[in-house]
Amino acid sequence: MQGSAGEQLQNSYIGETCAHDDKLPTEPTANNQAVGGTCVVESLSLEEQILIGNTLEETAYHEAGHVVIAGAVGLDLKPLGIVIWEVAEDVTDGIASYWEDTAEWEKVLLALCAGQMAQLKQFPCSWTRGSQPDVQVFSKIVNTHFEQDRFREMHDNTNSRVASLLEIHWSAVTSIALALMEGPWIIVEPTEHPKAKRKKHLDGSTLVPILRRHGITAHVRNSQN
Repeated sequence: MQGSAGEQLQNSYIGETCAHDDKLPTEPTANNQAVGGTCVVESLSLEEQILIGNTLEETAYHEAGHVVIAGAVGLDLKPLGIVIWEVAEDVTDGIASYWEDTAEWEKVLLALCAGQMAQLKQFPCSWTRGSQPDVQVFSKIVNTHFEQDRFREMHDNTNSRVASLLEIHWSAVTSIALALMEGPWIIVEPTEHPKAKRKKHLDGSTLVPILRRHGITAHVRNSQN
């Protein structure tokens, strides 16, 4: 059930981008985990998050898109904020951390879609395999909390709203992406990530003032509601 919905979502995202993405698998496998993109869903395990393939620049815009739209629609950030790990030369893996413990699932769907849409807005021909966890979570939320036959309607409406929100808040996305790219590399402890030796990190308390400078009233929350 998730695979079918996920395939629809993945295909719709890539239909107007580049031909190299038109046969992506709809679910992560042991094989494609070695050649994918970035990933950003904190509810997944670290192993499930490791979908490798995007550059620092692509990952920075991807994760910034998640955080900016999460803040714009009123989702609280987690203290972790954004982390981007370097897992090989010019290959990164990232996570954006915000709370999804809300009954307003439409807001979560907006934040989920915003990562890949921000990445493709800045880099139209970048790889999108790393968005597969987002696709799967989107499908699960729709199937769990809404009528399953509304998938296409909700997907199209969500994409349209995210596109509009990104236009409005693009300066915030760019500011966060640049802050990530220009920030220092930090040594990674061996237990933190199975592949990375260094990382970029903007915690929640650093992200909030950036968002507020761009008119987004964001908050960091330490614990689940």
